[in-house]
Amino acid sequence: MHVCHFCETSVEGEYFRHIAEGLICRGVRISFLELGKHRPPSWLASVPGASYYSLNISRPVAYPLGVLRLANYLRNERIDILHTHLFNSGLIAGLTKALYRRPIYAYMRHHTDIVRMLGGATYSWLDKWMSERADRLLTVSEAAKRYMQDVDRIRTPIDVVHLGFDFNRFACNETSRREIRNEFGIAEDNFVIGYIGNFAPRKGHLQLITAYAEVLKLVPNARLLLVGRGRLQEVSDLIGRLGLGRRIIFAGWRKDVSKCLNAMDVFVQPSLSEAFSQVLVEAMGVGLPVIATDVGGAKEVITNHFNGILISSDDVDAITHSLHKIWADSDFATTIANNGSQSVRDRFGVEIMVQRQFKLYESWLEEYVRL
Repeated sequence: MHVCHFCETSVEGEYFRHIAEGLICRGVRISFLELGKHRPPSWLASVPGASYYSLNISRPVAYPLGVLRLANYLRNERIDILHTHLFNSGLIAGLTKALYRRPIYAYMRHHTDIVRMLGGATYSWLDKWMSERADRLLTVSEAAKRYMQDVDRIRTPIDVVHLGFDFNRFACNETSRREIRNEFGIAEDNFVIGYIGNFAPRKGHLQLITAYAEVLKLVPNARLLLVGRGRLQEVSDLIGRLGLGRRIIFAGWRKDVSKCLNAMDVFVQPSLSEAFSQVLVEAMGVGLPVIATDVGGAKEVITNHFNGILISSDDVDAITHSLHKIWADSDFATTIANNGSQSVRDRFGVEIMVQRQFKLYESWLEEYVRL
C-alpha cells in the first residue's frame, strides 16, 4: 500500500510526523506532497521510509500545470490512496481525476461552515463539488460529518478520524509555567485566563474579551493571555473602549504551545465555529480546567461539568459565570481538570488515530479491489 498525503501548506506539523511513523510501522509506504514551494519537513530525516515532494505551484493561474504535475506524480509513484488536506489541494486533486483515476481520492475536510461564511457562494460550490468528486471523504468530528450531510447535502461516504495527540508533550510542567510567566511578567498569584487561536472572524475573541472585563470586577488579579497570529481591528477597538490594554497579553504566534498552556489557570475556547478544536484537547492534556462553546466537536470531547464546561456560543454572560465558578471553586476546577486530562488520554492518543486511519485505508483498498 502506497499512501500520499497532499497538503496545500507545509507538512511540517506533528500530525504528519505521527501519521508517517505510525503507518510505516504497519508496513505502509508513505509520501508527503505539498502544493507550493516549501522545504522538506524537519522531521523527515528522522523518519526513514517517508518521502517528500513539492509541486512548486504558488499561484492559482498555474493550477492547470499543478494538475498535470500531480497526475504524473501519482502515475510514476504508483500511489494507491491520495489523501488531501485543505481547500486548494482538494481542488487540484478533484481536477486531476479527469486525467488519472487510478488512486483512491480521499478529501479531508477540517472545517464545517467557515468556507460558507468567509468564502462566498463560489467557494461553497467548489467545496461541495470536490467533496462529491472524491471517492472518500474524511473529517475530524461527528459534528462536522453531520453538518456535511445535513447542511451541505453531500452524498460521498464520510468517515470520521479524530485527531491524535502526543501527551508526553502536553502534560503539566511547573518549569514551563514559571518560564512563560516570567517572560510576560505574570505574578504567581495572578489568575491567568488563556486562549490559543489566530485572530480571525468567528474565533470568539470579542466575546472572551468582553467577559474578561466583567471578570475583572470580581477578580482584580486576573490576566488574559492570548496566543495566535494576526490582529483584528474590532479587537483593538474593543480593548480601547474597555481600557484593558495593560491587562491583556498578546503573545503572538508561538512554537511552544504546551509551555504557554502551562502558564494558564483556565483555558477558554470561545469560538463561534469549529470542526474539532485541537488546542482544546491539548489544554485538557496539560491539566487545565476548560470552558468551551458547544460548537463543532466540542461535545465529543467534553461532558458538561464532568471534564469541562460547555456553554452556548456567543454568550458573554456564560463565559463570565463559568470563569468566576472556576476561580471561586478550586475543588470543582481541580476535579474537572483531572477528569479532562484522563479522558483525552483515553480517547485521543496518537496510536488510536493512526490505527483508525490504517483500518480505513485497508477497507478502502479491499472495496476498490472488489469493484
